[in-house]
Amino acid sequence: MPEATLTPLPVHAIDVSTKHVMALTGANILVYDRASGALHASLEAHIDAAPHDGPIVNVAHFPRLCAFSPSGDYVAVASDDKILRVWHVDHLAYGEEVMLQRLAKRAGTLQWTCYADHGEEVVVADKFGDVWSFPLDLTQPVISLDALAEVNADADTSVSAWQPRLGHVSMVTCLAFLGEEGHVPHTIVTCDRDEHIRLSRWGPHRAAYVVESYLLGSRSCVGALAVLPAASASQAGLPAHDKPVLITSDGGACLRVWCATAQGAYQLHATVHLTATPLLEHVTIDAGVERRREKAASNLAFQGVFDPSEPEPASKRTKRSDGQDEASSTPTSGTTLVIQRLVPYTYQNRTWLLVCVEGADAVYSVALDQLQADATDMEPVTSMVGAPVLGAALASTSDGVPELWVCCDDRAGLGCAPPVRRLVWKDDKWVMVPPPSGDVRALMDAETASETQTVDKVPQPAQGATLVAVPHTPRALAPPATLSKLCLYSQIMTWPKPPQNNADGSPFPSSFLAQRSEQVARDMVERFQAGKRAAGRAKNQQSIQQQFGFGINCSAT
Repeated sequence: MPEATLTPLPVHAIDVSTKHVMALTGANILVYDRASGALHASLEAHIDAAPHDGPIVNVAHFPRLCAFSPSGDYVAVASDDKILRVWHVDHLAYGEEVMLQRLAKRAGTLQWTCYADHGEEVVVADKFGDVWSFPLDLTQPVISLDALAEVNADADTSVSAWQPRLGHVSMVTCLAFLGEEGHVPHTIVTCDRDEHIRLSRWGPHRAAYVVESYLLGSRSCVGALAVLPAASASQAGLPAHDKPVLITSDGGACLRVWCATAQGAYQLHATVHLTATPLLEHVTIDAGVERRREKAASNLAFQGVFDPSEPEPASKRTKRSDGQDEASSTPTSGTTLVIQRLVPYTYQNRTWLLVCVEGADAVYSVALDQLQADATDMEPVTSMVGAPVLGAALASTSDGVPELWVCCDDRAGLGCAPPVRRLVWKDDKWVMVPPPSGDVRALMDAETASETQTVDKVPQPAQGATLVAVPHTPRALAPPATLSKLCLYSQIMTWPKPPQNNADGSPFPSSFLAQRSEQVARDMVERFQAGKRAAGRAKNQQSIQQQFGFGINCSAT
């Protein structure tokens, strides 16, 4: 058998508590001590081509999302097998979960909140647009996955905790809670890719079916949401009125600030457009390439290595250019701006906003006092990372200095950076610092982590077995074919929507981005009209026109 080169899987998700750092790869769940860097716990997962023959409890199919509980004692992991798992941080092992819950759809957002008397609860928004909540009850025995399947199939035995608390008609991109720290929040804020921002009642009864208000004014996908405490907002000059201030992203280069009035209702206070050109310079991921990568991964007949440099099939290019003039058919870049995360942080009585852009090899910061009024072409503070940022987690050092942990895509050809970086806030910018001494250095060190290993004989996976050949390392190793088909940029493929023109300006002010948005709109219309639902609507419309005698024939007369 020929030699094969195995390469470590990239770290695609990260979270930080006061004591620990958790990192996810496609085949690892790793927890490190934050102070010493020692490996606290580890768990192997797998990337599967087909369902395993063994018990499903022994396999976590590509863990996607992770989060520490507010106390830091528990970790929640949502995987592609539509299973939510919760462990105590000191007992990270299959079979020792404190909660196992099947999800109706794959999770898109995972967050913890308070429940009852200082209890903790996991809130999940799935890809279908529904929001679910699962209180952590340690007094109840953990039900097995097989038993869960039987209970969920029986509608008569289902409980309210297994029913969605609220739902959107579009995919929920982000959510947040409003309320006092340590108490059950009174309001939940949810955003989706169809410009909707909804404030719903929460409280002890999770009455999210009661919609308190909508925040109207967004003209594109709302991809990120930040909640600023009233004290920090007032200090920055924003009219808080003793209520938190909300900041949302609108498309990929626009921020909107929502403040409460004296009567308590939220309204749009300011719209700030970031300078798009510098942001685009740091986005190294092509949305079109990622869509082709996803198709290659779902095609079981394709066993080779996906080559992003290969051109798109000629039939696709011809179809896209049909009906367009010569100027509009000129190939354009697939670069798309998507703000995927907004996190506020305070240092020396000044509050900043961390802005993470999908596929960018840098992170950005905006001072909160710059968001007091409408502005255009605002250039944020740029901190280079070296490779596309996949995830970020914000914390503070013992001295109160903001500390940022980011995980990067260190696959060949995408950048040059360690898979995990630690940065601290210094002189109004993020500065990289050496990692803690200990086992975490092997994960974070560029020379060690990126070093490929060559073996004489790679175990070939059987039908339905794992594609990861050697998982017994700090980061599991995988063959090039597996790494080349990993889809790690779902936001850049599914969240962007063409911005609409509005009175306060376009979220993408440059002419280049306006042309790109027009092209995206045409592609979306083409995809939507190709479906059976669109064909049925056209047939019904034609029938109505014939029945009532208006439409094309009427306009001709």
